[in-house]
Amino acid sequence: HQGPLVITRREVLQGEPGAVVRGGIVVAHDDVQIKNVTVVGGENGITVDDVRGTVIDGVTVQGAKLDGIHVRLAGVVIRDCTVDMLGNRLGQGIDISFNMNMGMSMVEGCTVVGGQQGITTHSSATDIMSNRVSRTTGQAIAVDEMSMGMASENTVRDALGVGLYCGDRSMCMFDHNTVVGTRPDPASGRTRRGFAVLADFQSEADLWQNSLVANPVAMRSEEH
Repeated sequence: HQGPLVITRREVLQGEPGAVVRGGIVVAHDDVQIKNVTVVGGENGITVDDVRGTVIDGVTVQGAKLDGIHVRLAGVVIRDCTVDMLGNRLGQGIDISFNMNMGMSMVEGCTVVGGQQGITTHSSATDIMSNRVSRTTGQAIAVDEMSMGMASENTVRDALGVGLYCGDRSMCMFDHNTVVGTRPDPASGRTRRGFAVLADFQSEADLWQNSLVANPVAMRSEEH
């Protein structure tokens, strides 16, 4: 199916086995569900902007130019997705931003590979649960820019710079996560030294029973 595919009514978009949309999907209406479809290419793989009640379930996203799943001013539930951003050093796998007034969003059970940030939130209330994030070039999981949220039971592997990040006056709960093999990024300064967990710029991070293995620095709090 040639995209970008723009959804302008309440509906359930259910992919048949092997269904592929090339060029992206744009959600432009409340109460839309997208299930069991592969999205290839597009500026963003899936864009959700200024709508409520979006559910993204069982999708695969590959080859997006910017973000795999890009959410702005919108409430979402994202579960059981796969986002492949390998080769894209600047894009985000899943970016949920500026939706604090939409209630709690959720990212659960997803696999994200590559990109600058695997899963990131900005000015958002989002829980990030039971995901697998690897081979990112910035932060694997970031709760940033006055966000609130819990990251729980996630597995982070082979992140460059930072595994779990809480930044810019955010309030974070990190519990029962596993962070393995974060690598230092010497060219990018002292906040990129291979931290498993980093909190900075007046943020508060509560940690409980995380497993931090083979990281150059396990935990650090920076104040700017």
